[in-house]
Amino acid sequence: MMKRLKNIPFLGRFLSNEDGGIAVETVLVFPILCWAYLATFVYFDAFRIQSTTAKAAYTISDQLSRETNYVTPSYLDAVYRLHEFLTTSNQDTDLRVTVVRYTDDDGYEVRWSKTRGNVTPMDATTLSNVEDQLPVMPNNEVVLVVENWLAYEPAFNVGLGDFTFENLIVTRPRFNSAQVCWNDSETGNTSSATC
Repeated sequence: MMKRLKNIPFLGRFLSNEDGGIAVETVLVFPILCWAYLATFVYFDAFRIQSTTAKAAYTISDQLSRETNYVTPSYLDAVYRLHEFLTTSNQDTDLRVTVVRYTDDDGYEVRWSKTRGNVTPMDATTLSNVEDQLPVMPNNEVVLVVENWLAYEPAFNVGLGDFTFENLIVTRPRFNSAQVCWNDSETGNTSSATC
């Protein structure tokens, strides 16, 4: 068929002419190369943010697990500022710190829960949603649950939509189960403490 088409004078010259082949290939391949470059950038950035957010949650959890003084509102504000610094993002970030106790009679219960950002403190309902992520604990054991959220918006539209990174880190207090206590009073009044 091609041989017969090449015998037609105008069509023969057109089919055998290779001028402009590189330009045509460039027009076809260049958009795909641009998309691949931008997609690589977006996916790498998403994995970087995911890693940074998880590391920030681990750092906060480890810091609080070593605390022997009361956790106060100003202390939690400083922890939240540290969290924002560690995540290095200009997007909204939320932080929730909760102390959960386990008893053989009642199961898991929230001792205290405080937040920074736009998230509500943990209660019995939200605790039941994360119970499968909590470890098996002996009677009267306490763990510290640090959760963080970071909204992510890709810089370019390459098929990855907006979403939120979420982390839940469970840490046992380092020294004793009654060490991580919340106190609304900055002066350390024991009557306002919750352990």
